[in-house]
Amino acid sequence: MHSTFERFKSVVARRLEMDAETLYGGSLKLSEIVTRSPVATNSIDLMEAVAGAMAELDLDDKLDLPAMTLDNTMDDLMGEVEAQLSA
Repeated sequence: MHSTFERFKSVVARRLEMDAETLYGGSLKLSEIVTRSPVATNSIDLMEAVAGAMAELDLDDKLDLPAMTLDNTMDDLMGEVEAQLSA
């Protein structure tokens, strides 16, 4: 399960065209990701990257797209995904 989660994080980073080290572990707010990502210009683009990663890894039947605000962090979002994968 851990490797699935790590692959998920990697795919999200690739879809956002951001370095994983920048994206994770630094309490980066989702609003900051929208301003830093060259491809995510709004919250819809951000969630499309997450949903696209779910589909790419055939996880869309196992995961619900987390409901987050732009004040949440990427770590919050990934924590929700990890909790769903562990359930």
